Amino acid sequence: MTIANRYDPRLVPFTGGHEGKVLRWYRDPTGTPTIGFGFTWGSKIFREWFLKTRGRKMQAGDTITDAEAFMLLKLVIEQEYLPPVIDRIDAAKATVTKHAVAAATDMAYNCGAGALGWSWFKQLLAGDVADSAARYRVTAQTSKGRKLPGLVRRRKEGALILYRNIWPDWVKTPTSLATADDVKAALPDWRLLAEDYDQGVAWLEQLGYFQGLATTDTKAVKAAVLAFQQEHPQLANDGVLGRATLDQLQRVIDLKKKAATTGAAGGGSAATGGAETATQTDITGISDLLIWGGVAVLVIGGAWLAWRYRDELSIAARSLFKRKG
Repeated sequence: MTIANRYDPRLVPFTGGHEGKVLRWYRDPTGTPTIGFGFTWGSKIFREWFLKTRGRKMQAGDTITDAEAFMLLKLVIEQEYLPPVIDRIDAAKATVTKHAVAAATDMAYNCGAGALGWSWFKQLLAGDVADSAARYRVTAQTSKGRKLPGLVRRRKEGALILYRNIWPDWVKTPTSLATADDVKAALPDWRLLAEDYDQGVAWLEQLGYFQGLATTDTKAVKAAVLAFQQEHPQLANDGVLGRATLDQLQRVIDLKKKAATTGAAGGGSAATGGAETATQTDITGISDLLIWGGVAVLVIGGAWLAWRYRDELSIAARSLFKRKG
C-alpha cells in the first residue's frame, strides 16, 4: 500500500480550507515569511521546490501561481507531514484508521511534526481513540498566547474526524488528486471562517479603522480593510479580509500590546501614559507615544522585539513622519 492510500483524501481540502490560500509573500503572526497554503522556508519540500524553480531564497514581493499553490498543498502533505505520522504508527505497530491519520496529519501540518510527540498522539497510538480525540480538541488553540476562534474550530472539527469520521459539511470527497486542477476542484471557494472574520473586524475596530458598525455592513468592512491594506505594501489592496490581512492585523495587535507592556514595565511614566491615555493613532493603530516611548524601551530592554516587528515599526514611523510633516 502506497503512502497516498494510507489517509482519507478529504484531508487535502480540509487542511487547505483552514490554512487559506495567499499567492504573495506575507508574514504570519509570528513574523515568519509565508506564502500559499501556509508554506514557509522551514518546510523542506517547499524550500527545495522554490530554490529549484526560482533559484534563490523566498523574499518579500514573491508570488506563486494558483496551480503551484494547489500542487504544493498536496505535495507538502504527502511528502512532509504524512510520512512522520505513518512512520510512528508503523513503529508502534498501531492500528489507526485513515480518517484518524488525516486528523493527525492536519495537526502536524498546522503545528509541526513535533505535535506528534504530544499526549493526544500517544493516546492514539495506544488505541485510546476517545481520549486522543478529547485531548486533540483542546490542543494548540492559541497563537502567541491568544485563543483564536479559527483554531478552536479547527481542533473541534479535527477531533470529530479523528474519533467518529465526521467531516464538516464544506469538505467534499475529491474525485481525484492527480493534478493541481483536481486539487483545486476539491477545495471550496475560500473565505475566512465566520469566527475568524468576526475576530478580524474586532481588531480593525480596536485599531480605529472600524467604528462599531455591524459586521454585516460589507461596504464599511471593505473600506476599513482597504485602509489597513494600503499601509502594508506586502498585502494585496483588494479590500478582502483574507488570511494574510488577518495575520497582519494580529501582528499589529501583538506589537501594540508588547509595546504597552514593555513600556509599562521598563519605560517609566511617559511610556506608560502613552499606552494608557493616547487616543490619536496613526494608520497602523499604534500611538505616537508608543512609537517613541514603547519602541525606545523595546530597543533598550528587548532589542529582539524591535527586530521581530521591524517591518511594522518602519510602517508606523513613516506614517508618523508623514503626518507631522
